[in-house]
Amino acid sequence: MSETKHPIQIVSRRTGLSADVIRAWERRYKAVKPSRSSNGRRLYSDNDVKKLMLLQRIISGGRRIGDIAKLNIKTLEDLVESDESATVIKSSLANRPSTGSVMESFDGCIEAIGELDANKLINLFEVAYQELGPVFLLEDLFAPLVQHVRDECRLGTFRQSQEKFVVELMQSFLLMNSTKSNKSLNSKILIISPISHNDNLSMLRLSLVCEDSDWMPVYIGTSISADEILFSYEQGRCNLLMVVIDPNGNQQFLPNELRKIRSLIKDDEILIFGETTSSYQDVIKETGFTAINNIGELRLALDRLKVLSEFKPVILHAQPE
Repeated sequence: MSETKHPIQIVSRRTGLSADVIRAWERRYKAVKPSRSSNGRRLYSDNDVKKLMLLQRIISGGRRIGDIAKLNIKTLEDLVESDESATVIKSSLANRPSTGSVMESFDGCIEAIGELDANKLINLFEVAYQELGPVFLLEDLFAPLVQHVRDECRLGTFRQSQEKFVVELMQSFLLMNSTKSNKSLNSKILIISPISHNDNLSMLRLSLVCEDSDWMPVYIGTSISADEILFSYEQGRCNLLMVVIDPNGNQQFLPNELRKIRSLIKDDEILIFGETTSSYQDVIKETGFTAINNIGELRLALDRLKVLSEFKPVILHAQPE
């Protein structure tokens, strides 16, 4: 039985590498040696695809392609394991800010929420923001604070108006402070939810994680049609699209929406984020989206794609006259 061979468009989709990058790695570094079809087109083996996927993961950790391009698959697999283990440890422990005063802020916030004291709450947020920064402010203070308030609402200790009060104030605070970033971000990611998403705070959290990973987030809301997504993607000259699934929303129309999006954005890698992505394995496989289940996976994907975005030209489709 002859081995299956894959054209460069399929290899690009599977690896997340652009065709230009694949050809450059072949010419400059001899990373892979594809065969040729009768009309001269490149054809890649399963091992070629596997090696390119490994190379892509390793360079996202900071290694140079010239140093690893000629290594065999077994050696590359060992590098992936060691590099990504080190990345997880570094990002989750070594780089995490101190949270020594978080519990003190937490108690003060509970008191301010009980009194609906916006000034006091904003002052406490500001102190925590200076210590933690926006991403860890969300992770270490805002997320547990919202969960606590919602639990208290179920018990009857807090009212729904107090929950709405704190969530709205959190969103306003984060939006106000997100404009203070001095980063110069060239890679842009469009974040959308094609079906209604009820948790705006979680969407804002994703935007902050993207910014922390050196991507400029462009968030245009929920219930956005595929045509509007394409317009925003091209008009904003975005390098990446991320579709977010609301785990509590009505998603019966999601598969068709994903197909529409892929029919309009045919060649670029598209992320789909959410805890329930496993429920849509068939359509995700069909459309070639990259499933992201949690924030840790999102950070790794963004680091990988940051390198690739530097090679990707943004091409606008011509509008019909």
